[in-house]
Amino acid sequence: MTISNVIGPVERMALANHPIKSFYFMVAGVPQSLTITMVSYMGKLRIAVGTEKDYIDPPKFKSSIENAFEMILKAAHETV
Repeated sequence: MTISNVIGPVERMALANHPIKSFYFMVAGVPQSLTITMVSYMGKLRIAVGTEKDYIDPPKFKSSIENAFEMILKAAHETV
């Protein structure tokens, strides 16, 4: 398993004078069965997940991630 986090720019970027709305990255061809990459851009977090084929049940994984993010959001609101 690999987890990578990159702090991205806080100001809007452009490529060939075309504004970039958002972006993320993935490392392809790695031998890990599960890869999670995170990048922030203009204060928004993007998370990309790549897995080996048939390694994880997609609906179950999506449900677990949504549940985890809801728990994190609730905990964050309780500390304010």
